[in-house]
Amino acid sequence: MILRNFCVFEGIDGSGTSTQISELKKAFSLHHNKLAGIDDQIPVLFTCEPTNGPVGVLIREALRGNVTVHPDTLARLFAADRCEHLWGREGIIAALEAGKAVISDRYLFSSLAYQGEAADRELTWELNKNYPLPEYLFYFDIDPEAAMDRVVSRGQTLEIFEKRNFQHQVHNRYREILDKFQHTEPGMTIIYIDSRESIQTIAEKIWSILAPLPIL
Repeated sequence: MILRNFCVFEGIDGSGTSTQISELKKAFSLHHNKLAGIDDQIPVLFTCEPTNGPVGVLIREALRGNVTVHPDTLARLFAADRCEHLWGREGIIAALEAGKAVISDRYLFSSLAYQGEAADRELTWELNKNYPLPEYLFYFDIDPEAAMDRVVSRGQTLEIFEKRNFQHQVHNRYREILDKFQHTEPGMTIIYIDSRESIQTIAEKIWSILAPLPIL
């Protein structure tokens, strides 16, 4: 099932998804304020996974290493957080039904890539195979070494998956996943983004595709 007006940004850590979400927020805000009243609500929901809900908070603690859980447990937690993210009272489905576009920083593809490497791959697929797919999937492609250099340059404590060897594995896994979906789900448009390009160049490319949303 494809959800119209639903878009997802994916990539390994340091690929630039969060930066481009921020750029897209500015673009939609500026565009909407030109067309409508300054206080009118922008018809786009920006969201992310893990969410800020109770399960998402627990996941973030696990990613920081503050809580230790089995990799299969973490895969199940991500799937549970995604369920609430989709069907919760203020979730993705509710926003789409209200006529909004939804743009998420990460979705089930992250689980298939990360938990597909860290946990049982078959379990991860079973947990996520029935979730609906986005209309647009933007994949931010970057060399894992360059991505980890970006992550390290932030000067923050690294999360449990922010290891160079593991990021190489996840990068390869993403390629396998996207190849599979490209052949099995033609209704989902996959756009490859070269993360080596400038922030402005990437932002303009994304805006050229998503500016018309939501299309009712």
